[in-house]
Amino acid sequence: MSKEEESTPAIPAEVIQLLGRTGVTGEITQVRVKILDGRDRGRVLTRNVKGPVREGDILILRETEREARKMRRR
Repeated sequence: MSKEEESTPAIPAEVIQLLGRTGVTGEITQVRVKILDGRDRGRVLTRNVKGPVREGDILILRETEREARKMRRR
C-alpha cells in the first residue's frame, strides 16, 4: 500500500436510488448515493457501480470529487 492510499479516508455512502444499467454489456449499474461522513456529508452524487447493488446498501468510496456522467436516454 502506498502512502497516498493510507492517507485517503474511506468514505461511506448510502445507495438511495438505482438509475439504470450501463456499459457495453450492461454490467455497470448507475446509482445515486448520499455521502454519510466526511467534509461532503449529505451531498448526493451519481456513481457507477460494478457488481450487485440495491437501495440501502452502503458503499465505501475512495473519493467524492468525481461524479459519473448521466446516462443517455434512447
